[in-house]
Amino acid sequence: MTRKFFTLTLLALTFLFACFGLYPRIRLEARNNNAAILADYREITALAKNSGLDVDEAIARLKSAGLTGLMVSELTADNVTHGVGHAEIKSAGDNPGSTEGTLIAIKPFSEHKDLLNEWLRLRFGVDDGKRGPILINMPANMLKNAGIIPDIDGLESAKKAGLKIYYRPAPSPGHLSDKAALMLRKVHEKYHIDVFTPSGEYVSGYPDVSALANTAKELNIPIAKVEFSRQVGEPQLNSAISPMILSLHSVTNEEMTSRRISRSELRDRMIRAAVERSVRLLLYRTAPMNTANFKFADYAQEVKSLADALKSHGFNLSWPETVFADSNLSHNVFSALSMSAVLVFCVYSYLVRMGMKPARNVAVIFAVSGVILAFLMLKVSVIARIAGAFTAPMITVEGALIAMDEAKNRRIIPAFLFIVTGGLALASFFSVTDFMMRMRTFSGVKLTLLLPPVLVLLHDLKNRIHPESMIEFLSRPPLWGEIMLYGALIGAIGFAVFRSDNVSNISGFETTLRVSLEHLLIARPRTREVLVGYPSLLLWGFLVRHGYFARYREIFRIGAVLGFSSVINSFCHFHTPMMLILLREFNGLWTGIIAGLAVVCVIKFMVIPLLKLIRPVIS
Repeated sequence: MTRKFFTLTLLALTFLFACFGLYPRIRLEARNNNAAILADYREITALAKNSGLDVDEAIARLKSAGLTGLMVSELTADNVTHGVGHAEIKSAGDNPGSTEGTLIAIKPFSEHKDLLNEWLRLRFGVDDGKRGPILINMPANMLKNAGIIPDIDGLESAKKAGLKIYYRPAPSPGHLSDKAALMLRKVHEKYHIDVFTPSGEYVSGYPDVSALANTAKELNIPIAKVEFSRQVGEPQLNSAISPMILSLHSVTNEEMTSRRISRSELRDRMIRAAVERSVRLLLYRTAPMNTANFKFADYAQEVKSLADALKSHGFNLSWPETVFADSNLSHNVFSALSMSAVLVFCVYSYLVRMGMKPARNVAVIFAVSGVILAFLMLKVSVIARIAGAFTAPMITVEGALIAMDEAKNRRIIPAFLFIVTGGLALASFFSVTDFMMRMRTFSGVKLTLLLPPVLVLLHDLKNRIHPESMIEFLSRPPLWGEIMLYGALIGAIGFAVFRSDNVSNISGFETTLRVSLEHLLIARPRTREVLVGYPSLLLWGFLVRHGYFARYREIFRIGAVLGFSSVINSFCHFHTPMMLILLREFNGLWTGIIAGLAVVCVIKFMVIPLLKLIRPVIS
């Protein structure tokens, strides 16, 4: 059996097993095409009043524009102090002869005073059988962020309009941590909550979030997992309620103001969240502070524009399903065999490239080791995580070395197909609920940016692809050109690691470029592939063929490795639809090759002739 035949057979089996392993995910993604636009009830109230509109009329207009649900929050003491809702609050010390504490009462002319008095007493565990004020033995400033009563106006408006309710229970004082769960039950019995997320800096009851979790599961109320949330206790609550989870994207008023996010950028972020990250609840806020030049008509038009854009991307504007509750994905034998096969192959191939003598019974060794590793991955979660963490960088290394086996760049397509096959194998194993909902973090993303450049550099020094051996390289004084180039390389790798999964550090120019590419290509190719990876690979081939810059060519091999790292990392975004990943990588391939050819032309017809005029010999 020739090595080429064995390799092709192994990769074909890997691809086949990966497809079997990915089938449940593909099927789930195909039916997960509902998306909902939500609005904050209190923001709509302020905007409607500023525009001279009745709140219910404004909500009806937004519903016709595409609004699916309203976010209704439990009002805190801070809200009540500022006149929001049907309660009033004051210090008990203001009354002669009274003790310290806080008096909370329902306004006497409230339409819902009986229900709210009942809820107020339930919220604070007061069982006095009365309907008047209650005394809380805590100063008002300690209750500032604590929940007082549900925003019944918002609940009523959502019910009248036939909109879904996204409810936000507020934190409770420590000794009343179970009352938030009790109020969740009471509000659900009266108004039917469709999804909820606790508000505030911490989940009520943290570190024991069982009260909210158990109530939500009993009542079958999904939780909305807010993207990029830093709320204390949120991961524990999500994990306890899983798989009854819906993902939600929101941009806070503070973020819109501090980062100067325009309304068009806000709309594009919502679309990107739905298309690229499978987010199905989109909380679309009004302009911060309801600025004077922002009217209700503007917001209604924006909601309609967002709704139309979602429809154009194939979404149905209806309430999303908790698809993982019905199809809870888990590891399967095919996916384990696929990933173990590609990991064993990559490790073996690298060792052979580094001088290990090829094994005689390689097929038997692969079969036995692949099956054993697959079995361990299925049975021991730690081994599965470690194997995944090293599979991604090893696929990158092997793919990059395949592409750079010859200087004529004839192996770009085989290398690309190898990495795609490896990416499918990796994705098939980790296409499970916890990873697809981003409740667990894949361990290999950072390692895929750090390890491949090191392994490729060691390979090149060992095999004298770089004109010096490792000993020669380390024993001589460094050249200034090398210091500058490798300093730039280390900086680029560090920046790539810092930027991975860090959406808050993207420049305005790059944001504009990304949006333009998304509009043009549907699936935007990744920046490192188009501007670094493929251009570095083509430029390296050009320099080798012409014998230029022998001491400095290694920098371009490492640049190519970073590009291939980006390719494999796309498959590690398990929340991104698989078809979008494949389209993105195809777009990255052809646009990167075009960009690389342009760079080569500039070097060949402009830079090299100019340098030859300055220095007769280029080495």
